[in-house]
Amino acid sequence: MLKWLKYLWTIYFFVLFIVIFLLLYPLFFILLSNTKWYGLAHQLRRFWGKSLMILSGLHGKVEYEEELNKDKTYIFTPNHFSYFDIVSVNTQMPYIFSFMAKKELSKIPLFKIFFRTIDMPVDRSNKEGAKRAYYLAHKKIKSGISLLNFPEGGIGPQVPKMRSFKLGPFKIAIEHEIEIVPITLPDNWKRLPCGEFVPQGTPGKMRMYVHKPISTKGLTTDDAVDLAKKVFTIIETKFNEMNNL
Repeated sequence: MLKWLKYLWTIYFFVLFIVIFLLLYPLFFILLSNTKWYGLAHQLRRFWGKSLMILSGLHGKVEYEEELNKDKTYIFTPNHFSYFDIVSVNTQMPYIFSFMAKKELSKIPLFKIFFRTIDMPVDRSNKEGAKRAYYLAHKKIKSGISLLNFPEGGIGPQVPKMRSFKLGPFKIAIEHEIEIVPITLPDNWKRLPCGEFVPQGTPGKMRMYVHKPISTKGLTTDDAVDLAKKVFTIIETKFNEMNNL
Protein backbone atom coordinates (compact mmCIF):
# COMPACT_ATOMS: atom_id res chain seq x y z
CA MET A 1 0.00 0.00 0.00
CA LEU A 2 1.34 3.46 -0.90
CA LYS A 3 2.60 5.59 1.99
CA TRP A 4 -0.06 8.30 1.61
CA LEU A 5 -2.80 5.67 1.48
CA LYS A 6 -1.51 4.27 4.78
CA TYR A 7 -1.75 7.72 6.36
CA LEU A 8 -5.29 8.15 5.01
CA TRP A 9 -6.31 4.75 6.33
CA THR A 10 -4.99 5.63 9.80
CA ILE A 11 -6.91 8.91 9.81
CA TYR A 12 -10.03 7.08 8.63
CA PHE A 13 -9.66 4.53 11.43
CA PHE A 14 -9.34 7.11 14.20
CA VAL A 15 -12.22 9.21 12.86
CA LEU A 16 -14.31 6.03 12.87
CA PHE A 17 -13.06 5.25 16.37
CA ILE A 18 -14.27 8.60 17.69
CA VAL A 19 -17.57 8.70 15.77
CA ILE A 20 -18.68 5.25 16.93
CA PHE A 21 -17.69 6.04 20.52
CA LEU A 22 -19.66 9.29 20.52
CA LEU A 23 -22.71 7.45 19.19
CA LEU A 24 -22.40 4.85 21.94
CA TYR A 25 -21.42 7.25 24.73
CA PRO A 26 -24.96 7.73 26.14
CA LEU A 27 -25.25 3.96 26.57
CA PHE A 28 -21.79 3.74 28.15
CA PHE A 29 -22.74 6.56 30.52
CA ILE A 30 -25.86 4.68 31.65
CA LEU A 31 -24.30 1.21 31.92
CA LEU A 32 -21.23 2.43 33.80
CA SER A 33 -23.35 4.24 36.37
CA ASN A 34 -24.12 0.94 38.13
CA THR A 35 -21.62 -1.82 38.93
CA LYS A 36 -24.30 -4.42 38.19
CA TRP A 37 -24.24 -3.31 34.55
CA TYR A 38 -20.47 -3.40 34.05
CA GLY A 39 -20.77 -6.72 32.21
CA LEU A 40 -23.13 -5.13 29.69
CA ALA A 41 -20.80 -2.14 29.37
CA HIS A 42 -17.96 -4.49 28.54
CA GLN A 43 -20.09 -6.21 25.89
CA LEU A 44 -20.90 -2.80 24.42
CA ARG A 45 -17.17 -2.04 24.36
CA ARG A 46 -16.64 -5.27 22.42
CA PHE A 47 -19.35 -4.21 19.97
CA TRP A 48 -17.51 -0.90 19.51
CA GLY A 49 -14.31 -2.79 18.72
CA LYS A 50 -15.98 -5.27 16.37
CA SER A 51 -17.64 -2.45 14.46
CA LEU A 52 -14.27 -0.72 14.10
CA MET A 53 -12.59 -3.85 12.81
CA ILE A 54 -15.31 -4.68 10.29
CA LEU A 55 -15.57 -1.15 8.92
CA SER A 56 -11.80 -0.67 8.68
CA GLY A 57 -10.88 -4.02 7.14
CA LEU A 58 -9.21 -5.60 10.16
CA HIS A 59 -9.66 -9.36 10.32
CA GLY A 60 -9.41 -10.98 13.74
CA LYS A 61 -8.65 -14.64 14.34
CA VAL A 62 -8.25 -16.22 17.78
CA GLU A 63 -6.60 -19.56 18.49
CA TYR A 64 -6.69 -21.21 21.92
CA GLU A 65 -4.04 -23.65 23.04
CA GLU A 66 -6.54 -24.88 25.59
CA GLU A 67 -10.16 -23.95 26.19
CA LEU A 68 -10.59 -21.54 29.09
CA ASN A 69 -13.18 -21.86 31.82
CA LYS A 70 -15.50 -18.84 31.58
CA ASP A 71 -16.43 -19.25 35.23
CA LYS A 72 -12.84 -18.85 36.43
CA THR A 73 -10.90 -15.69 37.18
CA TYR A 74 -7.65 -15.17 35.29
CA ILE A 75 -4.94 -12.60 34.76
CA PHE A 76 -4.32 -12.15 31.03
CA THR A 77 -0.86 -10.94 30.01
CA PRO A 78 -0.42 -10.00 26.30
CA ASN A 79 2.66 -8.54 24.63
CA HIS A 80 2.30 -4.84 23.79
CA PHE A 81 3.67 -3.48 20.50
CA SER A 82 0.82 -1.33 19.17
CA TYR A 83 -2.09 0.87 20.24
CA PHE A 84 -4.24 -1.66 18.37
CA ASP A 85 -3.53 -4.17 21.14
CA ILE A 86 -6.27 -2.66 23.30
CA VAL A 87 -8.83 -2.91 20.51
CA SER A 88 -7.65 -6.42 19.73
CA VAL A 89 -7.85 -7.99 23.19
CA ASN A 90 -11.03 -6.16 24.07
CA THR A 91 -12.79 -7.28 20.90
CA GLN A 92 -11.51 -10.80 20.46
CA MET A 93 -11.55 -12.04 24.07
CA PRO A 94 -15.05 -13.27 25.03
CA TYR A 95 -14.48 -12.61 28.74
CA ILE A 96 -15.32 -9.80 31.08
CA PHE A 97 -12.13 -8.28 32.45
CA SER A 98 -10.70 -5.05 33.76
CA PHE A 99 -7.71 -3.37 32.16
CA MET A 100 -4.78 -2.52 34.40
CA ALA A 101 -3.06 0.22 32.42
CA LYS A 102 -0.76 3.18 32.96
CA LYS A 103 -2.50 6.22 34.41
CA GLU A 104 -1.75 8.32 31.30
CA LEU A 105 -4.56 6.50 29.47
CA SER A 106 -7.02 7.69 32.11
CA LYS A 107 -6.29 11.27 31.07
CA ILE A 108 -7.45 10.69 27.49
CA PRO A 109 -11.05 12.02 27.23
CA LEU A 110 -12.36 8.93 25.42
CA PHE A 111 -11.01 6.56 28.08
CA LYS A 112 -11.76 8.51 31.26
CA ILE A 113 -15.20 7.00 31.67
CA PHE A 114 -13.73 3.48 31.73
CA PHE A 115 -10.87 4.18 34.12
CA ARG A 116 -13.24 5.77 36.60
CA THR A 117 -15.39 2.63 36.62
CA ILE A 118 -14.58 -0.77 35.10
CA ASP A 119 -10.82 -0.36 34.49
CA MET A 120 -7.88 0.53 36.73
CA PRO A 121 -5.20 3.19 36.16
CA VAL A 122 -1.77 2.29 37.52
CA ASP A 123 0.45 5.10 38.77
CA ARG A 124 3.98 3.73 38.86
CA SER A 125 5.55 7.07 39.77
CA ASN A 126 4.98 6.68 43.52
CA LYS A 127 4.30 4.01 46.14
CA GLU A 128 0.83 5.31 46.97
CA GLY A 129 -0.27 4.91 43.34
CA ALA A 130 1.08 1.37 43.26
CA LYS A 131 -0.66 0.52 46.53
CA ARG A 132 -3.96 1.84 45.22
CA ALA A 133 -3.61 -0.23 42.04
CA TYR A 134 -2.98 -3.35 44.11
CA TYR A 135 -5.99 -2.60 46.30
CA LEU A 136 -8.27 -2.17 43.27
CA ALA A 137 -6.88 -5.30 41.64
CA HIS A 138 -7.54 -7.39 44.74
CA LYS A 139 -11.05 -5.97 44.95
CA LYS A 140 -11.79 -6.89 41.32
CA ILE A 141 -10.44 -10.41 41.72
CA LYS A 142 -12.45 -11.02 44.89
CA SER A 143 -15.58 -9.99 43.01
CA GLY A 144 -14.78 -12.57 40.31
CA ILE A 145 -13.55 -10.20 37.59
CA SER A 146 -10.48 -11.17 35.57
CA LEU A 147 -7.68 -8.69 34.95
CA LEU A 148 -5.76 -7.87 31.80
CA ASN A 149 -2.35 -6.27 32.11
CA PHE A 150 0.36 -5.51 29.56
CA PRO A 151 3.35 -6.55 31.71
CA GLU A 152 5.82 -4.59 29.58
CA GLY A 153 4.27 -1.47 31.09
CA GLY A 154 3.95 0.27 27.74
CA ILE A 155 5.15 0.18 24.14
CA GLY A 156 8.93 0.22 23.94
CA PRO A 157 11.17 1.72 21.25
CA GLN A 158 12.58 -1.65 20.22
CA VAL A 159 9.42 -3.22 18.73
CA PRO A 160 9.11 -6.08 17.79
CA LYS A 161 11.29 -7.07 20.73
CA MET A 162 9.64 -7.18 24.12
CA ARG A 163 10.74 -5.18 27.12
CA SER A 164 11.33 -6.85 30.47
CA PHE A 165 8.11 -7.59 32.32
CA LYS A 166 6.92 -5.71 35.40
CA LEU A 167 6.23 -8.07 38.29
CA GLY A 168 2.90 -6.58 39.45
CA PRO A 169 0.45 -8.93 37.67
CA PHE A 170 2.51 -11.99 38.57
CA LYS A 171 2.64 -11.10 42.26
CA ILE A 172 -1.11 -10.53 42.29
CA ALA A 173 -1.73 -13.88 40.58
CA ILE A 174 0.48 -15.66 43.12
CA GLU A 175 -1.14 -13.94 46.11
CA HIS A 176 -4.61 -14.98 44.94
CA GLU A 177 -3.51 -18.35 43.48
CA ILE A 178 -5.18 -17.61 40.18
CA GLU A 179 -3.87 -18.65 36.80
CA ILE A 180 -1.87 -16.50 34.40
CA VAL A 181 -2.89 -16.66 30.74
CA PRO A 182 -0.17 -15.49 28.32
CA ILE A 183 -1.44 -13.99 25.05
CA THR A 184 0.60 -13.53 21.89
CA LEU A 185 -0.38 -10.70 19.52
CA PRO A 186 1.77 -11.26 16.40
CA ASP A 187 0.29 -8.82 13.87
CA ASN A 188 -0.82 -5.58 15.52
CA TRP A 189 2.61 -3.92 15.26
CA LYS A 190 2.32 -4.31 11.47
CA ARG A 191 -1.23 -2.96 11.33
CA LEU A 192 -0.42 0.18 13.35
CA PRO A 193 3.30 0.80 13.93
CA CYS A 194 4.31 3.24 16.64
CA GLY A 195 6.82 6.05 16.41
CA GLU A 196 5.14 8.55 14.09
CA PHE A 197 2.58 11.24 14.96
CA VAL A 198 0.34 9.74 12.26
CA PRO A 199 1.34 6.07 11.90
CA GLN A 200 1.30 4.31 8.55
CA GLY A 201 -1.54 1.92 9.34
CA THR A 202 -2.86 -0.86 7.15
CA PRO A 203 -5.90 -3.15 7.15
CA GLY A 204 -5.33 -6.89 7.35
CA LYS A 205 -5.14 -9.78 9.80
CA MET A 206 -4.99 -9.35 13.56
CA ARG A 207 -4.33 -12.80 14.96
CA MET A 208 -4.34 -13.67 18.63
CA TYR A 209 -2.93 -16.78 20.26
CA VAL A 210 -4.20 -17.56 23.76
CA HIS A 211 -1.85 -19.89 25.60
CA LYS A 212 -2.94 -22.43 28.17
CA PRO A 213 -3.25 -21.12 31.74
CA ILE A 214 -0.25 -21.33 34.06
CA SER A 215 -0.99 -22.37 37.64
CA THR A 216 0.37 -20.30 40.53
CA LYS A 217 -0.64 -22.70 43.31
CA GLY A 218 2.14 -23.31 45.79
CA LEU A 219 4.17 -20.33 44.57
CA THR A 220 5.33 -17.45 46.74
CA THR A 221 6.04 -13.86 45.76
CA ASP A 222 9.72 -14.86 45.61
CA ASP A 223 8.76 -16.90 42.53
CA ALA A 224 7.37 -13.87 40.68
CA VAL A 225 10.61 -13.24 38.76
CA ASP A 226 10.78 -16.82 37.46
CA LEU A 227 7.07 -16.78 36.61
CA ALA A 228 7.48 -13.54 34.64
CA LYS A 229 10.45 -15.00 32.75
CA LYS A 230 8.46 -18.12 31.93
CA VAL A 231 5.55 -16.10 30.51
CA PHE A 232 7.98 -13.85 28.62
CA THR A 233 9.60 -16.88 26.95
CA ILE A 234 6.24 -18.44 26.05
CA ILE A 235 5.03 -15.25 24.34
CA GLU A 236 8.34 -14.46 22.65
CA THR A 237 8.71 -17.98 21.24
CA LYS A 238 5.20 -17.99 19.79
CA PHE A 239 5.58 -14.45 18.43
CA ASN A 240 8.74 -15.42 16.57
CA GLU A 241 7.12 -18.60 15.28
CA MET A 242 4.03 -16.77 13.95
CA ASN A 243 6.22 -14.13 12.29
CA ASN A 244 8.79 -16.62 10.96
CA LEU A 245 11.57 -14.84 12.83
